Amino acid sequence: MTALVGGLLSLAFFLYGAGNREVLTCLTRPGSGEGDQREQLLVKFQETSFPFSFLLREVPYEEGALYGLLAEARDGMEAVFLRENQDCKQIESRVDMPSVYPDTDIVIQWYLSSWDYIDPDGTVKNTSLREAVTVNVQAVLSLEGRSLTWEKAVRICPPGNPTREQRLKMLEEELLRAQEEPVKRIDLPQSFLGESVAWYRRPDDRWVWMLGLTLLSVAALILGKRREDDREQKKRERSMQLDYPDIVSRLSLYMGAGVSTRNAWERLVDQYEKKTEAEKKFHPAYEEMRRTLYEMQSGVSEALAYERFGTRCRMQAYLKLGTLLSQNLRKGTKNLAGLLLEESREAFENRKALAKRMGEECESKLLLPMLLMLLTILILIMYPAAVSFSA
Repeated sequence: MTALVGGLLSLAFFLYGAGNREVLTCLTRPGSGEGDQREQLLVKFQETSFPFSFLLREVPYEEGALYGLLAEARDGMEAVFLRENQDCKQIESRVDMPSVYPDTDIVIQWYLSSWDYIDPDGTVKNTSLREAVTVNVQAVLSLEGRSLTWEKAVRICPPGNPTREQRLKMLEEELLRAQEEPVKRIDLPQSFLGESVAWYRRPDDRWVWMLGLTLLSVAALILGKRREDDREQKKRERSMQLDYPDIVSRLSLYMGAGVSTRNAWERLVDQYEKKTEAEKKFHPAYEEMRRTLYEMQSGVSEALAYERFGTRCRMQAYLKLGTLLSQNLRKGTKNLAGLLLEESREAFENRKALAKRMGEECESKLLLPMLLMLLTILILIMYPAAVSFSA
């Protein structure tokens, strides 16, 4: 549909352009005030055509019409200048001094007898006045080399109903005038524009910033502590996941050789303590096993101690191991060594998957340093080339 519509429009424009090739003998100029326009034509010499572009100027104003436009603009200058003020005898708010008369090409140049009370953008500076002042305003209106002048004497008055900003500005002006004399002490006005005025020192609000910073610091510490606890918990769980296959396989090995569950447990704890004294490495899973052994030695039943072991580890695999050992003591589970052997095989498969996942995490952590190294190498390679080109 798009191709069809586009093709039809292209064909229509082509036919229109081909049918609009009559020989031109004249051109119509834009009317007065419409502005110049550029014409794009083809000029043919003998059998060869050439593109031709030139500026088609608007029809100039007639002398009478020109002065008529200037006179009309001059008559409307007062309304343009006053803006929201009532008349030229009471100027209290902003005036308008445009460089071009609205909706025409008439250029305006402004001249004031004093720029102390009116800015070029029309802002009236009357907050420091206590009585009205007169300023002569002159505007020269120009169009196509002709000009007319509009003159007016305007009266700049103090604000009659000043806004809050104007009141504050007037107070500032009054205090500045009070400091013109070489005195060490100035008296603050107790009344202003018929209203009583009370002065106070601005309260110190630095406590707000201090409180905000304190709250942010406390929140950051709490979040940091939580992140640290989460990191330690993940580190503990990761260590226990790595130790679980070794624990289950060694238990199945001892129990398969006829060693009782408690003796096998004691041997694992004893081997860990000897290894810890030599290597000084902390393993949370073996620490929980040692705690379980201490409970059994203090009188807690063996089955309950195994169940507590699984609950304290807070991991599904250790909970399953504690349940298997507890049920074996209470109900006499058959072929416990075989169940532990199967559990150890599954644990080793899980450990392989965990090792693969840890490798992927290391790769993602190394991605940013690798990118920074690549950027550094690119800079080292490109900088000499850029310097040689500039030289």
